[in-house]
Amino acid sequence: MELGRHLNYTRSLSPGKAVFFYQTQDSEFVPLPVEVNKINGQKGNFSEGYDARFRAKKTETKDLAYGNPHTIEACYVPPMVEELLCRFSLRVEANSLAPNGSDDPKANRWLMKLAAGYKQAGGYEELARRYARNILMGSWLWRNQQTMGTEIEVITSNGDLYQIGDARRLDWQSQWPEPEDAMLAALTVELSQALSDPKQYWFATITAKMKMPFCQEIHPSQEFSENVEQGMPSRQLAKVQCGDGRMAASFHAEKVGAALQTIDDWWDDEADMPLRVHEYGANKHALVALRHPVTGRDFYQHLRRTAYYIRRLRHCKKSDGSDIPGEIHYLMSVLLKGGLFQQGRA
Repeated sequence: MELGRHLNYTRSLSPGKAVFFYQTQDSEFVPLPVEVNKINGQKGNFSEGYDARFRAKKTETKDLAYGNPHTIEACYVPPMVEELLCRFSLRVEANSLAPNGSDDPKANRWLMKLAAGYKQAGGYEELARRYARNILMGSWLWRNQQTMGTEIEVITSNGDLYQIGDARRLDWQSQWPEPEDAMLAALTVELSQALSDPKQYWFATITAKMKMPFCQEIHPSQEFSENVEQGMPSRQLAKVQCGDGRMAASFHAEKVGAALQTIDDWWDDEADMPLRVHEYGANKHALVALRHPVTGRDFYQHLRRTAYYIRRLRHCKKSDGSDIPGEIHYLMSVLLKGGLFQQGRA
């Protein structure tokens, strides 16, 4: 299939901001504040002592012992608060069934056939299971997964409640205990229906209840500040304004979405970790693209094989998507992520 000059998909998973708060006897919602600290750091950067050729700079020995004062924002659990909550909402839509915009009628038909064949073979159930794993594992808490106990609660617009007593017991690769596995299976059914049926108007509210040690640090999203004004914190944390004007520490919706989309372990037969779904398999920790075009495993090369994959799906016999090739799961996961995929001008 040839790529046209215009091809885009609307994302299928739309999380909101995740807000940190705690509860007291007088209030069910007390926003977790962010504080401004002025600290006297140390000079330890490579460039403080060496030039680009690894030659020692001719500085006074005392220069490297001076403090490095700067202003930062930080976030801590308030004293005597033992349980911290973090909550976000999730909207799921069946936007991968067809492109949102395409200037090539033939490509549009092929992609619709691909989604229909994928649905028939149970492919959306496999993707839904992976998204549900990340929800119930609390992957979206990022560094805040290190707690003394993390309960996950999911309430869906269907009126169903799913609870995980301690998400720390769960991981991506191992088999889950029977109670948690039953929760995973039930949530997977709801997610799969929402991903594949445009008449499903599905939402969920997800809450993590974390048991925290005394005054431990919390890690919300960090704002990207290219140019910091004089006197302003050099490190700024994400905050959301509540209805009463108070500010609460938060995760950006994009950071929550990145955690939910970390499902790509199809990038290699011996993959030892899932990647965030990305057209070139970007691994930001190792600063490498594991689906670089030279590997032949990137999204655009798979997209050009759409007609071939439609034929492959016709030979899939299982109803849960377990016999669908990983390349097709990956291709569909990128379409669910959404984005602009046109070839454009040479």
